[in-house]
Amino acid sequence: MNRRVIAALAVVVIGLPIVFQLFFIRIHPMDIGVRQARWGGGGIEFTDFTTGFHIDIVGYHRWYTLPRTTHFLHFNADTGARGSRTPTGPRNTTTWAAPLELRTKDQNQTTIEVTVPYRIIPGKAHMILKDGYRNAYRSRVESTVLSELRTELSELSSEDLQSTDMRLARVEELLPELNVRLAEYHCVAERILIRRVSFPPEYEQKLQSKQYITQLAELDGAQALQANEEQVTNSIERQIGAEEKRQNADWDLKIQEEKSKYEVLIAEIHAEAAKYEAQVRAAAEATQVSHEAEGQLAIDQAEALRNELRNDILNSRGGDIFLALEAASNLRMPKIVLNSNDPRVPIVLDIDAMTKLLLGGSSKSKDADK
Repeated sequence: MNRRVIAALAVVVIGLPIVFQLFFIRIHPMDIGVRQARWGGGGIEFTDFTTGFHIDIVGYHRWYTLPRTTHFLHFNADTGARGSRTPTGPRNTTTWAAPLELRTKDQNQTTIEVTVPYRIIPGKAHMILKDGYRNAYRSRVESTVLSELRTELSELSSEDLQSTDMRLARVEELLPELNVRLAEYHCVAERILIRRVSFPPEYEQKLQSKQYITQLAELDGAQALQANEEQVTNSIERQIGAEEKRQNADWDLKIQEEKSKYEVLIAEIHAEAAKYEAQVRAAAEATQVSHEAEGQLAIDQAEALRNELRNDILNSRGGDIFLALEAASNLRMPKIVLNSNDPRVPIVLDIDAMTKLLLGGSSKSKDADK
């Protein structure tokens, strides 16, 4: 690599931090930057510098930073346990102070713990330095808030301080008035939070007794209201019960009437059905008797015809053969012995004699049939 390039890179690497150190300053996100020209009549610039790098010429510019975050002003009873009363660092935005000791409108001593969050008005940080409040604006804000709270909260009575709604309404009215005075120091309060209100032990005991008596009175009133409501409820329940019984009786009557009406209708339907059944059954029985008589007559005629035809068939030569076959099939002779010496025994080869023996008749009738 060329020596000149290496030398240039070395100069850049070494010189760039030096340039930034000599000509730039970094403003952190939690800070507001204010720049001042040391000579030449420039003075404090009318600009609040935000987060980032800004021009800073060594020996000519002077920079101041103020907190961008919300400041907290606590008037709290345990201030000693919290540590220092005032901020110790540029970004420590919490201030602890003693709680407010004041007399109420009805001349009762009370102790009030309050927290007031506030912040520097955007775009007004340079005015704090210009007016010379860089190290004093917090104490000025504290004294102003303390003065306003003492003045305005002293106008409330003990009963007002005990009422959450009254306290909230009063601090809501006080906030715009307080911000008018804080605008002198270029700050604005975001809220006024009353965290605790306490009275001397003797008065606290009286308050508790009073609250107890009040609670008892409210309890008695609630019990009386409950008794009245129970009486009204019982009366309504009795009315509902009576109306329910009346409605049930009316519906029972209607149901019975409708039931009777339909029972009569059902009886009429049953009577008509029985009458129709008797008529149909009588007609069917008459038809059955007629058809049975006709059928029996046809059966008798068929039987007579069968007998007549059977007799005609049996009286013929074929009938004789049939009867002979029937007789032969019904004949059961386990053994037949023929004596060939007996002249009454027909010769087997005498066909006519065998036929006459078995079928009856003569050979002449057989020839006649043929």
